[in-house]
Amino acid sequence: MSVVEEMPQVLQDFLAPELREIRGRLDAVDKRFDAVDKRFDTLDKRFDIVQGASDMRYQSLVQRLDAIENANGVRYQAVIQRLEQIQQSFAFDKRISDVEAEKTRSA
Repeated sequence: MSVVEEMPQVLQDFLAPELREIRGRLDAVDKRFDAVDKRFDTLDKRFDIVQGASDMRYQSLVQRLDAIENANGVRYQAVIQRLEQIQQSFAFDKRISDVEAEKTRSA
């Protein structure tokens, strides 16, 4: 047999086992990647659940704050109206005292 005839057999004898070993290693790595991918999917779902819950809590908090703000706005307007009424009554009292003062001066 010549070297040219033996070359394919030598390559097959040498490369075939090496290629099988490499393929086996790649399969093992592929399985590991699949396992890691499943873990990431699980984490993704957990984060989605947590994000959904936090979004609901945030919306609830915003609604509560809006309700408080509206209630305080109504109370603020009532206080402002009452203060204006008090201010007007003081102004009325001042006018009366001014009129009385003028009467005493002219009398």
